Amino acid sequence: MELEEIEEKYYQNAQRRGVPTEAEMLAYLKEEGQWTDADEKVITEKTLYLENLKTTLNKLILKADVERQKSIIAKETKLLNEKTAQKIQLVGNTCERYAKDRLNDFYIIKSFYKNQELTEQLFTQDEYDELESHDIKKVVLKYNELFESFSEEGIQYTILEDFYHPYLGFAEDSMQFYGKPFCELTYNQIRLIVYTRVFKNIFDNNENIPESIRKDPAKLIEFGSSSKEERDKAKDKLDKGDGGTIVGAKKEDYERLGVKKPSGSVSLHEEAKKKGGTLNMEDLMKLHGVT
Repeated sequence: MELEEIEEKYYQNAQRRGVPTEAEMLAYLKEEGQWTDADEKVITEKTLYLENLKTTLNKLILKADVERQKSIIAKETKLLNEKTAQKIQLVGNTCERYAKDRLNDFYIIKSFYKNQELTEQLFTQDEYDELESHDIKKVVLKYNELFESFSEEGIQYTILEDFYHPYLGFAEDSMQFYGKPFCELTYNQIRLIVYTRVFKNIFDNNENIPESIRKDPAKLIEFGSSSKEERDKAKDKLDKGDGGTIVGAKKEDYERLGVKKPSGSVSLHEEAKKKGGTLNMEDLMKLHGVT
């Protein structure tokens, strides 16, 4: 049975017992004035705003610009999460929430077995439902502890290790990679092969990846997600050899583009600090050799 079918079964069970749906609860809250169309609009607009911020992030070249954009994204994400949490608290228990909670229980039940052959489950659904709350807490903590050893970050770092490199070429075919079809893979096996494909794609489609980020999954994904077109434009400007520079670029920015920092380039930020924080036109002309 597919997970969607299992979740739907739990949803129907809750509905038969009279648990309200999310739509019904929102209609009630709206009628009572506790959650309005304006509140819902905030979530919709902030979600769209965040999507636009992330799109812009992928077009930025300079690290300072990237970090500034990330800071804005973090701030807006926090505001969105707070508003969403308010909505969830007001809506309370619904068929949807019950179904998701029960699906989480299903994951846990299917993760514990009595034997190494994984043929006999530790709990049946009924046995799990009859556990005391403190026993359930122990099981959940153990589940989280074991699952943490297969964290996304851990999987990503493993893929970027030297010993793993020979396996990159087999990621497109699960039969070559695991010896079984994709539909028979476990969740963690799927994550491993998917991230293998992601990093292989980044390596195959990007030249001059800085050595400093080749084993850093977060920075490598950020590099692969950034606009190749924008990087190529900036690189082309520098490759012309006519003394062109990128305003505000630092050494690490040039390394990211795969070019050497022009020997005569200067940092406007550093020069401005020497002048008390600002540069006038005369200062700018001198910095660029115009007299």
